[in-house]
Amino acid sequence: MIKSPIANPRLHAIAVGCILLAATRFLWVAEAFQSQPHRPQLQSHLHTAFTAKAVPQQNAINNARKNRSQLKAFPAATAATASSAVAALGRFFLPSSNLSKILRATALVVTVVLTASPRVRQRILWPGLSYPSADKELLPGSLGCPFIGMPFMLSNKPSYGAGSFYRTQATKLKATLGKVPGLWKYYFMGMNFAVLSGGKTFQKILSLEFTGSLSSSGVDLMEGGLLPTETILFEPDKKRHAYLRRLVGMALTPAAVDATAPTLQTAAEEQVSRMMAAKDNDEPVQFQKICTDYTLDVAWRQILGLELPEEEIPYFEQQVATWIEGIMTLRVLFRVGVKSTPGYKAREYIASKIGERIDELLEQGPDNKSTLSGMVFATDDEGGTGKKLTREEIIANALILIFAGSETSASTLTNAMLFLGLHPSVWDRLFKEQEDIRAKYGDTITPKSVDASNAPYLDAVLKESLRMRTIVGGIPRKALEDIDVDGDGKTIIPKGWLVDPSMLLTHEEDPATKLPDAMHMDAIQGFRPERWLKDDDTYETPNGEWYVPYGYGPRYCLGKNLAQLEMKIFLATMVRKIGFPKLSMLPENYDFSPDKKSEKDPNYFSVQWSTKGAVIPNAADGVVATITVPQKSVVNI
Repeated sequence: MIKSPIANPRLHAIAVGCILLAATRFLWVAEAFQSQPHRPQLQSHLHTAFTAKAVPQQNAINNARKNRSQLKAFPAATAATASSAVAALGRFFLPSSNLSKILRATALVVTVVLTASPRVRQRILWPGLSYPSADKELLPGSLGCPFIGMPFMLSNKPSYGAGSFYRTQATKLKATLGKVPGLWKYYFMGMNFAVLSGGKTFQKILSLEFTGSLSSSGVDLMEGGLLPTETILFEPDKKRHAYLRRLVGMALTPAAVDATAPTLQTAAEEQVSRMMAAKDNDEPVQFQKICTDYTLDVAWRQILGLELPEEEIPYFEQQVATWIEGIMTLRVLFRVGVKSTPGYKAREYIASKIGERIDELLEQGPDNKSTLSGMVFATDDEGGTGKKLTREEIIANALILIFAGSETSASTLTNAMLFLGLHPSVWDRLFKEQEDIRAKYGDTITPKSVDASNAPYLDAVLKESLRMRTIVGGIPRKALEDIDVDGDGKTIIPKGWLVDPSMLLTHEEDPATKLPDAMHMDAIQGFRPERWLKDDDTYETPNGEWYVPYGYGPRYCLGKNLAQLEMKIFLATMVRKIGFPKLSMLPENYDFSPDKKSEKDPNYFSVQWSTKGAVIPNAADGVVATITVPQKSVVNI
């Protein structure tokens, strides 16, 4: 994070004034050099200024540094004193001329205003900053560097990965306030953000959408980029959002999702075949690639129902990756030549494949299996309109399903394989559960065989993986009016501010799971699937109000059931078909202790997370592992 070199806001004000004075000085110097007769006078003035005054000036600076702590309590009433001080500096720096006097007076006025009025100062140094309409203070939190704010995307740390910014700021607020507030602020490039987290507060605010108090800001933020905005993810109009959600939802009914199981199992087993081929060649595999390939297979097979020739599959999957990676590039974010970017060209290719498939479905009829087919033939019977999605609406929402589903599921599965590779006892228990299920239901994986009633430990592993590393944040909402959160006038989200829902912080601050030093989020110390089991009271079950991996409110994830089945079938296939993965990141002779060692311990190990921007944090190495053949038990590895 970029920090201002001067921490005290009033010192900022004085610094700005001095800069302005220095600027006018340089203007005068430039003017003087334009006139040859003035050069001797200028040289004499400069010699006097930088020799006779140099030592006292340096002493003044040193004294100012010693007394900086006293300036922190500098009251607005001393603005006149500050003006006098700066005026003295002005007399030293500037010669007597009408132009210089005007410039000096301007600098002094600006300095006095900035010093005397915190709100004016903030609005000048952080353009676009707004306050509640009532005479109320802003939410707690830092505004960051003047004019820029807090570049959150540059703050990721290897100890956690993407989203570190939220954790760092929350830790600072806790040190100051004694707890992490449910709402706090940050500023970035003219935009005001209110970070939202925590149980009932999280649910209460997100429930305000479409009530006249809150709306999606997705269109404002993403229009003209690589994500279509007239979709269920961004649509700000309540009636139209409900319409889109109904029709897209018809393709994601429980029956429709259950019918996807054979396709999901086929896609998972193909990844196993690739891993086994790598094992035969004594090559490691990277689970991030394996999981990404799997979710992209699901995208073109199940979501779109494409029948791609073998040689086109890698190209299609690469184009999807290029499109998704391009969404958050600087050119796209700042809308500079978007149509010439690789991401835009990739999206157009994907859209063309979707269009071709729509034409085939309209000509041949429904295929009764793909999500796309369900959207093409969905009819809105509410009100008896019989309306259907347009071609453009189908393509746009199909793209959103690919974006929202493939990236998040791939990252979650990658993390699940990491956690399993760190905990052989968990792998062993999951393997035994799947062996019992195979004995009862056979080799075919069905929705029933992996639901929570038949596979409670599989369900627990997935839930714990989602708790440990969830989506960093959701689509920001925009406050349409001042929102008095608790009705007491103390916590207000000002009109026009963007509400940034943080699932990450909500999970981290859950009082039921929280441990000192955030160890409940540590890959070794925190991963405990047993906390989700009804018959195991070793660990407290997470609070339902604080567990929000699929969001909350009117935009609750529409594809949750498909995502759950997709991930469960993958994990079940892994423990059935391969042996315990040996992670390359682990030191030699690692003892797989369930408790994390002290940093002073010679056998200390901690996962290093990628500092790149991501929807969900992933390990820095992409979880590279050596694959082994299945075996009965791995707890004694």
